[in-house]
Amino acid sequence: MTENDDLWHEVPGTAYVSLARRGMERLSLDQCFLKNCDNEDINLLEPFKKEEFEDEKKSTKLIYIKCHKCTGTFILKLETLKAVAKPTDSTDQSTDQILSMGLIFALDEKGNNIGHIGFF
Repeated sequence: MTENDDLWHEVPGTAYVSLARRGMERLSLDQCFLKNCDNEDINLLEPFKKEEFEDEKKSTKLIYIKCHKCTGTFILKLETLKAVAKPTDSTDQSTDQILSMGLIFALDEKGNNIGHIGFF
């Protein structure tokens, strides 16, 4: 197993897309998100670089992926918002119960936002 294969462990297997009041739909992240590419074969995708940033409100992970079908590069941006909600019970101030939320975006190779993919 190579270092690049280990990068797949950093990517959630699925994202959840909101369907408004109809619930959520699962979406596989094993696909190319570049315009005009329909690649859904994980064997044609090669993650090759990871960058991480963190501040007091969120942590951000960028996973750079090369698509061998369209020869393009895209970036999965995984943002974890650290404190989305607190416990409603005022007697329990434990930080263990603070809820976080993950957002996934697709970026092109220049870092331009292609769009919000979903939640993890």
